[in-house]
Amino acid sequence: MSGTRALPAGYVLSRVGAHADRAPHDARNSPLESPLELRREGEREGRGVRCDLGAFSLRGGVAEARSMPVVKAVGDAVTVVDATAGLLGDAFVLAVAGYQVTALERSLPIYELASDGLERAMRDPRLAELLGGRLRVVFCDAKEWLTACVGTDAAPDAILIDPMFPPKRRASALPRKEMVMLREVVGADLDATELLGVALRCARKRVALKRGDDAIELAKPDWSIEGKTVRFDVWRSQPS
Repeated sequence: MSGTRALPAGYVLSRVGAHADRAPHDARNSPLESPLELRREGEREGRGVRCDLGAFSLRGGVAEARSMPVVKAVGDAVTVVDATAGLLGDAFVLAVAGYQVTALERSLPIYELASDGLERAMRDPRLAELLGGRLRVVFCDAKEWLTACVGTDAAPDAILIDPMFPPKRRASALPRKEMVMLREVVGADLDATELLGVALRCARKRVALKRGDDAIELAKPDWSIEGKTVRFDVWRSQPS
């Protein structure tokens, strides 16, 4: 994500259904009952963007998670860093699949959404069992965090990168509202190539870059894993 900037004009970040006239201890103002939501000013509550890990059904549990392309992309790793956490979709799948996942996010509004979503998930018995305490979210610049880990015991086995690229000039379908809003709040990740370079030096085993299935290569990968609408370009690590 690009920068730690505050919300742009025209956006609000607030809890759904929370009211200032309620007592602080009122259960209706708890994170579980009042999820944090990003929405445009004037937009009705409940129509914005939130981090809702419960929206990932994963009815097949661990087995279903382990069959997904993102899991194949990180391979036989034990520890994984998701360097562009966003709303934790990939990080959640990886944690359910059994990896120890650290999700890094440098946009403060998105980090707050992700943290809220994880906190609510850990209060849900089903989600908490699936996660098994294997997911944490860190507010930081991924390049700085990974640079500090190069050659140390903290270096992860695998690193996942899912950069926010500028929208296509011609799109076959309208992008999801969630993606439009995130792009407006976060902007494009113009330093994605630099992040890839740092990740290749830091990872012990491999780096996976998530792209649209028709997107050009950011760099020549060692191999690629195709999904239905995305692909993962994968490189073996290149430690310093």
